[in-house]
Amino acid sequence: MPGMVTVLHAAFDARTLDVTAGAHDIALRFGGQEITDGDPVGPGVISAVFHSVCDATRASLEIATMVALVEPDAENPLGGMRIVLCTAADEPDAPVGTQALRHARTLLLKAAAGQILATAPTAVVAGPTLPPGIELLDRGLWTPLPGAQPERVYEMCVGGATPEGTGTSNLEWARRALHDPTATVVVDVDHALRAAMAAWPAVRSGNARMVLVYQGSAADRMAVTAELALRLHADGALVLYGRWTAGRYETYRAFKEALGFHAAACATEQLVADLQGCADEIAHLLPDLGARVGGTVPGRVGSTFERAGMFDAVGHWVQAITSRVPTVLVLDDAHRADPTSISMLCHLWHSCGSSALMVVATATETPVADRLADVVVHPDSSALVRIPLS
Repeated sequence: MPGMVTVLHAAFDARTLDVTAGAHDIALRFGGQEITDGDPVGPGVISAVFHSVCDATRASLEIATMVALVEPDAENPLGGMRIVLCTAADEPDAPVGTQALRHARTLLLKAAAGQILATAPTAVVAGPTLPPGIELLDRGLWTPLPGAQPERVYEMCVGGATPEGTGTSNLEWARRALHDPTATVVVDVDHALRAAMAAWPAVRSGNARMVLVYQGSAADRMAVTAELALRLHADGALVLYGRWTAGRYETYRAFKEALGFHAAACATEQLVADLQGCADEIAHLLPDLGARVGGTVPGRVGSTFERAGMFDAVGHWVQAITSRVPTVLVLDDAHRADPTSISMLCHLWHSCGSSALMVVATATETPVADRLADVVVHPDSSALVRIPLS
């Protein structure tokens, strides 16, 4: 991000005061430069400015690791520190990092013991580079300075939002969408979200729900879907995202993207357990995954029998995932889905009707939404939540 710098601002309490010098050295070792704006700095506080968001992020995690070693048996080993990361552009002729440091001082007041908080510009860049076991949890909007625009804040959660070894959420699309300054959103996002969020308690209880977000502009649909995904992820959901892309006809494309991302981030041992007896069948959808879990059949579906076996494997896999963690499967731009992909969705829905699964599908017009709604044949009418945005 040209013209942008990131400030790491950290405070340590009496328990960890002795690590202040070590934290300062870590910040400098990762490329940071000491920074001050003239305001008095108390003991146990450090500030450093970085030209690389990723360097600042890595420094914060290294500092957290050092703090955790001070009291490894404590209920909250990180409780003796607070760290914030703020990325901002400086005013013309201002010293480097001045604006980001002002934001960081204010955000540090919001941070609770043990938290690492990052503003949206930091999270959007750093998110894809985070090591396994680290996830960004949405912590809502925050106003950095009087009169400034609200900014979204994320907590860098050590240990992740989902159980170890079960994969991480695919949320880069959501963070980018909600931080896009060029997006023009006219829909009442909060009104649309209330209907979708009302279905979440049922999902957590093991009753699948399908949410259809349709009509409106692409920016409107994305704003609603991205906000929903971030809120549910912060509530403990595993979020998997896939999209059908204009001009690229590919059967099962959104499913391949969503489940392929999950597989790439998931421990092999867990995948083997989840797909026991289905290795050959899942290879038809994701050949690399099939080989990874011991499949031998080439990843290409021929007969109807083979396709049915692949559908069963996907249903079995998603049931295994949702048995561990409530899951949100986002299928974006489903108006571009081919009939075979809709058949897979239908099979998945009926396989997972009693699972902690929320399917969120977006589409352009009502007739397409009606076609997707036909997939949901369920005695509970509340299994389908329609959210028209016009």
